[in-house]
Amino acid sequence: MTESMISLKTRRIILSGYFFLTGICFSSWASRIPDIKMQLGLSDGAFGGLLFFLPIGSFLGIPISGSLTAKHGSKKMVTIAAVIYPISLISLGISTNTTQLAICLFLFGMAGNLFNVSVNTQAASLSKLFDKSIVSKFHGFWSLAGFSGGLLGGYFVANAILPLQQFVTVAVLGWIFLFFSRHYLLPGEISSQPVSKMWNKPSPLLLQFGLVALGNMICEGMMFDWSGVYFQKVVRVSEEWRTVGYISFMACMTTGRMFADTLINYWGARKQLMLSGLVVTLGLIIAVSYPNIFVSSIGFMLVGFGVSSVIPTIYGTVGRNAAPGRASIDLASVSSIGFFGFLIGPPIIGFLSQAIGLRWAFLTISLLGISTFVQANKLKKYL
Repeated sequence: MTESMISLKTRRIILSGYFFLTGICFSSWASRIPDIKMQLGLSDGAFGGLLFFLPIGSFLGIPISGSLTAKHGSKKMVTIAAVIYPISLISLGISTNTTQLAICLFLFGMAGNLFNVSVNTQAASLSKLFDKSIVSKFHGFWSLAGFSGGLLGGYFVANAILPLQQFVTVAVLGWIFLFFSRHYLLPGEISSQPVSKMWNKPSPLLLQFGLVALGNMICEGMMFDWSGVYFQKVVRVSEEWRTVGYISFMACMTTGRMFADTLINYWGARKQLMLSGLVVTLGLIIAVSYPNIFVSSIGFMLVGFGVSSVIPTIYGTVGRNAAPGRASIDLASVSSIGFFGFLIGPPIIGFLSQAIGLRWAFLTISLLGISTFVQANKLKKYL
């Protein structure tokens, strides 16, 4: 089959599968964290320290991923990442001590970042062939994989199946998908510049996009790590209900990403980002104004809708406007700034909670939604 014979619709469907693959690899690991911790007999503190190796690997892998994708093309790097990311997932299941787990988490983070940068570069290249926004729905499939991985993990736990067996199952299914689908990926743009000349200080425009991503990722990190604590300590629900806030957030973030492209195509990326910022702020204000399970869940749902389209919109805009061969570099630059927010967000909430209380900490973070609104309005020339 020649490249010209492959329809854009087919390429779009296949690429959605790769976003799903990277999402289910990560969520499969996340769903079995308690089992890995128990297998190694680690305390909460010791295991928490080990978990930090994953974001370190991901963060340090950003320039490597951007350079490799620019030099060899997104198709080749997506293919390689789809092989090594599941391998690194399996390695987590065979770790027998803390040293091995630390190394495997670091490599898992690096492999995941390579998958993230290369698949988003592929999405940026494909989006240039459409006259409408398509990137947000790709991220929706990543979020959908988060639910699927959680359900799959629950099934394996209920049937007393070891994490390693689950990880191998996910890896094998992913490799089967790769074998039959890799030919449908776009060739991808390749940079002719030496790697040393690819990287320089981010332009003011990329820095602005990065700051919007930073604020959004702080909110996401807060919801991932602190939503359960908020429902437990502020809303004061029983133990079995403490995940309601997180589930409400994730469900609406996934749904929002599936429909965000329609809204972007209707009124434009700038208005969508501005609306997203306002919805995040409104959601957090509602969640803290009257903390009971019903009202706070509605607030967290709004936060999910608000953050859902920010990163896809930014990645799509940056990738679409990048110079030939530079999409991966520009995406990696913006991603590095945004990912820093994901790293510092949870600790910031911890410090604020200690100083002014968790409820006021959440209210303080709501100001980032206003910041997104203001910055998006300033970027109207580029959105």
